[in-house]
Amino acid sequence: MKFPGIALIAFLLFTVSCKQKLEFKTNFDLTNDRIWVGKDFWSVPLEDWKVENGKLYCVGGIQNSRVNLLTHVISEEMGDFKLSAKVMLEDKGSAPGSAGFLVGMKDDEDPDVRAACYFGGGIKAGVNLNGYVFLKDQKVDLPEGFDFDEFTITVTGSTTKLKLDVVDKNGIKTEELVVDGEGIQGLVAIANNLPMGETEKPGKSKFSFDDFEFSGSKVIEKQENAFGPILWTMYTLSNKTVKLMALLPPIGEDDNQEVSLQLKKEENWETVDSKTIEPNSRTAVFKLENWDDTKDTEYRIEYIETDKTGKKTPDYYAGTIRKDPVDKPLKFGGLTCQFHFGFPYTPLVENLKKLNPDILYFSGDQIYEGNGGYGIKREPEDISIVNYLGKYYMFGWAFRDLLRDIPAICTPDDHDVFHGNLWGESGVAKPGGAGSSDTRGFMQSVKMVNVVNRTQCGQLPDPVDPTPIEQGMSVWYTGLNYGRISFAIVSDRIFKTGPEAVSDWEGRHDHMVEPREDLSFLDKTGVKLLGDRQMKFLNNWITDWKDVDMKVLLSQTVFANAATHHGGLEGYLYGDLDSGGWPKSGRDKVIKLMRKGAVFHINGDQHLPTLVQYGLEDYRDAGWSFCTPAIAVMYLRWFLPDEVGYPVLDRPEHGYPNTGKYTDAFGNKNYVYAVGNPGKITIDSESRYNHAQIRSSGFGFVTFDKNERSIKIDAWRFKADVDNPNPVRDEFPGWPMELSQFDNFGMGAENVLPEIVVNKPNQLIEVRKSSSNDLIRIYRMKGNSVQVKLFHPGTFDIKIGEGDNIKEFKNLKTEAKNNSQKIAVEF
Repeated sequence: MKFPGIALIAFLLFTVSCKQKLEFKTNFDLTNDRIWVGKDFWSVPLEDWKVENGKLYCVGGIQNSRVNLLTHVISEEMGDFKLSAKVMLEDKGSAPGSAGFLVGMKDDEDPDVRAACYFGGGIKAGVNLNGYVFLKDQKVDLPEGFDFDEFTITVTGSTTKLKLDVVDKNGIKTEELVVDGEGIQGLVAIANNLPMGETEKPGKSKFSFDDFEFSGSKVIEKQENAFGPILWTMYTLSNKTVKLMALLPPIGEDDNQEVSLQLKKEENWETVDSKTIEPNSRTAVFKLENWDDTKDTEYRIEYIETDKTGKKTPDYYAGTIRKDPVDKPLKFGGLTCQFHFGFPYTPLVENLKKLNPDILYFSGDQIYEGNGGYGIKREPEDISIVNYLGKYYMFGWAFRDLLRDIPAICTPDDHDVFHGNLWGESGVAKPGGAGSSDTRGFMQSVKMVNVVNRTQCGQLPDPVDPTPIEQGMSVWYTGLNYGRISFAIVSDRIFKTGPEAVSDWEGRHDHMVEPREDLSFLDKTGVKLLGDRQMKFLNNWITDWKDVDMKVLLSQTVFANAATHHGGLEGYLYGDLDSGGWPKSGRDKVIKLMRKGAVFHINGDQHLPTLVQYGLEDYRDAGWSFCTPAIAVMYLRWFLPDEVGYPVLDRPEHGYPNTGKYTDAFGNKNYVYAVGNPGKITIDSESRYNHAQIRSSGFGFVTFDKNERSIKIDAWRFKADVDNPNPVRDEFPGWPMELSQFDNFGMGAENVLPEIVVNKPNQLIEVRKSSSNDLIRIYRMKGNSVQVKLFHPGTFDIKIGEGDNIKEFKNLKTEAKNNSQKIAVEF
């Protein structure tokens, strides 16, 4: 149809005028008293806001504290909007502050609503107690007699302009403010103590808010942006047992305290269990035994919201418990250390979705103290817990779409419990309370640490020994079998000895600044790495091969001092006791145990991706470690032995610098096959994601092929193109790398036992020293024959098979380099 000019204009005006005007309105009267405002909102910081007696209160005094509206946003389309709220001064505070709105919040880096909540640069609109109203960069003095006790702020906007009106409860109005609003779009937020520029402090006042309204033809609804009441889920599947944890926000005492787990059976949802929400961690954990792990199963969490009138509104959060991938290679995503400047880590998360791992491992530092743009609160205890939760919820918000369907191992590290470094010594309290991070003990209360353990590890298989450690602190070390891979999940911080036990130098106890000829003082009697309880677990774990082809150790950090520079290129450090290279005695003990079962080691923490083969008596005579890249690197590290003159031998065939055999500060013999050093330019102030890229951020990916017994290792950069990878641009130098499972026995073993030939393939083989019964080797053969090579000569006993089907051979002697004997085994 064609229209003449005037008729066309009239038609367009009619179309615009008929565009639906959405309206969002709340007075909080029906909301139960609580910290969490509701699924339509997200407050930053979480602990600084609450709903009480039908009003929204800011109870903190930090700059730019805000409650973001998630589900209704200003669109980029033509139209208009109106935003208003009643504001009441509750406490002027030690310095006069302000209250109002942030309008059109969006992040130039990432259009995601989560990015806007933390990095959106909206237009400021509001009232300042210093006697003026403000809109964008304009100010107007308040009229005489203006009553701060109660006033209404209204912002109206269109595609081209914004207008601010303020009137107090007595009808005293301010002069109208009008500014350019061209192109405005994004979130709106209620804000307390907005930053007013370099010339004026933001203030310490506290306000409350009510009768919040947002409407207009430029407003669009996005319910998919809602966050809560079920924030996310995490689960594991191991030995036909599912552990699934639902995480909720800080609901109120009058809210429903129960959640239910439902499974889809045919076309119906069946409630299989209900749990009371644990009040400190705000979690509910479900355990389902005798699980059918041969098929995918849909699940959902049901939470029924109940308002002050008793009205009930069900909310659901759905996902899939995947079948055990026993029939294909296991794809493993390894992640660590997420500083908030990279939030919500969209390029990295999208790449993980494309690679579709079978299991995820978050090895620690799911939070940093500055995450969210505000600091930690160590006390009072309940506030410190909510402060932690607000930061931890950023992790869940970023990865929830992966976690709902993919099993996840998650373990806390030092920053998760508000430490720069942690030397837990089995859960003791730090003498003197909070302070430096170079001495033993926990700064935070047991209640807070147990919340961290629960929120990160509640979905793990039950601890092998749940007995609490010092102060009643919970433990989480455990084993997990998935896809015929057996994982040992341990902490290399919680039981570790504090460095003051051995340091005899001035300055930081954990920083050894120069070489020492005699290193024996570093291994005084009683110093520990993993501790007695975890070593007992590992000694039992190494012998359990039921339905297992390969074994992997998961811990927080690499068992080597594989960094020479810390913080910056000027920050040379000879020895870092926070690394897993100290104490050497504990490090050697666990590496010897790993070598018995050809165990591969995956870890994180260092902010520096490395692929290292451990050495004990000689270089490369033990297993391999993959320290994964950090998700978003704040604190930088480099490994630059070539530049500081460390003797490095036997450069790998790829020829990359700063690789090869070297001895670290603690006497450990390490072979660094690959390292992902940052460059010399480490700041990009224009792009958060480029900033992450140049600081060696990214993630690890390991593919375990059980048939081939191979381990393919990738170290992807933060902004990699995993669909069409360029080996220089997208992976760190030296990756990808492929190992054999049996490379984890190490090199140099030349004492050979007789060849064992079995009529049935892939049997379990166990080798013990005849004279002492000490375990030397235990692993699953590949194929029908095996000839074991050992580092020391002697006489050994061998068992083939498992359960009730075992053949045993006693007093078999090794021969140097070759052994022509054969033993046939028939089952």
